[in-house]
This record gives sequence, C-alpha cells and structure tokens, in this order.
Amino acid sequence: MLQDTRRRRAIGRTAGLILAATAAVLWGVGGVAAQELFHRHGIDPRWLVAVRMAGAGLLLLAVFRPAWPGRHIGRLLVLGLVGMAATQYTWFAAIEHSDVATATFLQYNAIAITAGWQMLRGEVRPSPGRLAALAAAGVGVALLILGRRGGLAALRIGPLGVVFGLASAVAFAYYMLASARMVRVIGSGATTAWGLSIASVPMLIWAPPWRAHPVGDAVTVTALTAIVVVLSTALAFSLSVTGLRHITATESAIVSTIEPAVAGLAGALFLGVRLLPLQYLGAALTLAAVLLLTAAGRPPDDRPGAPGR
Repeated sequence: MLQDTRRRRAIGRTAGLILAATAAVLWGVGGVAAQELFHRHGIDPRWLVAVRMAGAGLLLLAVFRPAWPGRHIGRLLVLGLVGMAATQYTWFAAIEHSDVATATFLQYNAIAITAGWQMLRGEVRPSPGRLAALAAAGVGVALLILGRRGGLAALRIGPLGVVFGLASAVAFAYYMLASARMVRVIGSGATTAWGLSIASVPMLIWAPPWRAHPVGDAVTVTALTAIVVVLSTALAFSLSVTGLRHITATESAIVSTIEPAVAGLAGALFLGVRLLPLQYLGAALTLAAVLLLTAAGRPPDDRPGAPGR
C-alpha cells in the first residue's frame, strides 16, 4: 500500500512538472506573438492585457462552468487583481520603460522570492536537488539576458523600469503562492476561470477593446491575438494552476524559467533574432533545472498541500 502511494505521488509530481513546463512554453510562444502585435501592428499593451484576460476568462467559464465561488470571492479578487492583472500590467510597463531583456531579468527575481518565502516558512525543504535546480534556473535566465551582445551594459535600467520590473517579480511570486492555495479550495478550473474574469474588469475599464486601432493585415492581427488569448492565457494558466495540485509553488516558479528560453528560441526561429552562444547555454540550463527537479524527487515532508501555501 505504501509503495503504491509513493508511486502515485511520483506520477502526480511528474505530471505537475510537465503541466508547468507546457504552460511556460505557451507563455513563451505568446510573448513572441505579443511582440509582433506591439511592434508591427500598433497594439497597445494595456489593450492586449485586457482582451487576453477577458477572452480567456469567458472561454474558461464556458468550458468549466464553475459554481459561483461564494465566500471565496474576496481571495479570488486579490488573486485576480494582484496575481494576474498586476503581474501582466507591471511586466508590460517594465518593457515600456526599459526593454524586454531588462523586464525579464527583473521579473524572474520571482524565483528567489517564491523559494525564499516557502523555505523560510518551512513549507518546502531545501534539498540538494532543489537547490541545484534553483541555481541552474537562476544562472540560465541570467545568461539568456546578459549573454547577448553588450551584456549588462546593454540593459536599459531606468528608475521606472526597475520599479515596474521588481513589482512584476513580487506579483508573479504572489500568483504562484496564492494559486497553490486557492486550487485546493475550489479547484483549478474555477480558480483560473474566475481569477482571469475578475482580473479583466479593471483592465477593460482602463483599456476598452473598441479603442484599439491595429495596423496591417486584420487576419494576422486576429490570429496573433487568438494565440495570446487561447494558448498563452486560457490554456497556459489552466495548465499552470492544475500543475500546482502536484508540485510546490517553488518548483512551478523554477520550471517557469523555460518561458524566456522558449521566447528566445522562437524569436531566433521566426523573427530572425540572433542568439549568442552564452544565450543558448542559458536556455540549456533552464531545461536542465527541470530535469534536476524531476530526478531529485520530492522529500517525504514536502507536500504541495501543506498548510499556509
């Protein structure tokens, strides 16, 4: 019986890592689509945030048809506004006041924030395998950003860019931690559907959809927007939240570093962005971090459903 329980835990944990990795891949693909919308079709980032959350939220409400969350509406409101809307807005604002590389470099401080919070609270154990994965992920992201031509000097580190970038890191860490708690209360489908729907309301007021004036081919704009809404929002957030049923928020944050690697590789393949050898090494390290987590296994006293998460 004990052996069967351990086997089920191992299978569930592997499934959780795969779900988190798939979500990160979809976020990376969506980042490339968003970049095209911003640079070639005149789309306002605030408009895209509003549309992606509203469209994805309505789609998931139709698919899952979750019950009204009732007494949990307050926690969902905070998760939606701080964990989802704020993460995306501060991310785009950091790009606006610096550049994509700087925003990515700052946002992925979320890995250290998430891991530090859970380890200090005793919710996860700093096992050798997890610490090795954490180090590989951090170095991988740093090489992806700093390994480009010009290195650190190429980053546009302005005051507002730093403020928004670090705010994005805090909000992203909160999303990981709060989603892990909420998914065990009302389920992954309801958490994602209601979270995105609630988060979209203030963004829709701020950036109404009818104010968009895209340029270029309408079919291309529609297709790219659909990729962002359906794949990198509805599906990606659903997979990410579902994965948190089986892995810790720290593990999910580490796996999410695949996103900048995928975005970089996709940019090289489809947008002609040239990557340098150190950046390829960085991408390899983020993938190695996931393999290290898979090989390390989960310590017996480290449970995804531990109180306080």
